[in-house]
Amino acid sequence: MFVSQVVAASFLKKRAEYRRYWFDFTVGLVIKFIFFLGTLYASPVQTGKEAAVRLFGFSLWYLSAHLISKLGNTAIEEAYLGTAEQVLSTRTPPWQLLIGVIVSEMLLSLVWIVLFFICAAAMLGFSEIWKGATAIIGYIAVFCGISLLGMIGIGVLILGLSFRLKQVGAVTEVLLYYLLMFSGFFLSPKLLPAVFHALNFFSPLSWAVQGMRTGWPMLAPALFVSCFWVGVGAAVLRSQWNWARKAGKLGSYV
Repeated sequence: MFVSQVVAASFLKKRAEYRRYWFDFTVGLVIKFIFFLGTLYASPVQTGKEAAVRLFGFSLWYLSAHLISKLGNTAIEEAYLGTAEQVLSTRTPPWQLLIGVIVSEMLLSLVWIVLFFICAAAMLGFSEIWKGATAIIGYIAVFCGISLLGMIGIGVLILGLSFRLKQVGAVTEVLLYYLLMFSGFFLSPKLLPAVFHALNFFSPLSWAVQGMRTGWPMLAPALFVSCFWVGVGAAVLRSQWNWARKAGKLGSYV
């Protein structure tokens, strides 16, 4: 099976999930918007550039949260539904299945991201967002892309851990909300204690925010951190996949 066919199949499955649970996803969108609105009132935006950094930073987190949550729960969901054996019995290589899940999740999650972006931009002012974004558009494209790659690596890492640690999804929520609050697009890095600066060195999202604010000097460390997570994620997934196959745990949700 070609990768495009795997992506199409994953897309159809995800679309059916959205059609069934559209209200739940809508409530999630409203919650994110209220949270974003509250943080803006707590720390008002001073410039168009700062507005763009906050909006793109939050949107990147929103997309990453969808993706990481999906990867962290994919193996457990398939096992719980009793479809894991059916999926794994096909001729499709596991890496193609993984690509299908990632691409379809990103494409359909963009629907909610775009809706959030439009609502938030309307609240901040389209002219301010436009001025700020055009001034740093190169930084936004490069650093958000690099950061997304690193967040995918973290998602792959969590997917690997889920084969052995079935409750890893609960830890995922803690990680995602840490990244939301302390990556630098809501709280100024100057307000954070030293321990958070040390932790944020390993945060792809933090480097994206620093890159959008500072520019190209942040490129090398941002690339290093994202490649680090991709490498660690791939290594952990491979080792835990082999362990689960040998232990007969691929189709188990306990």
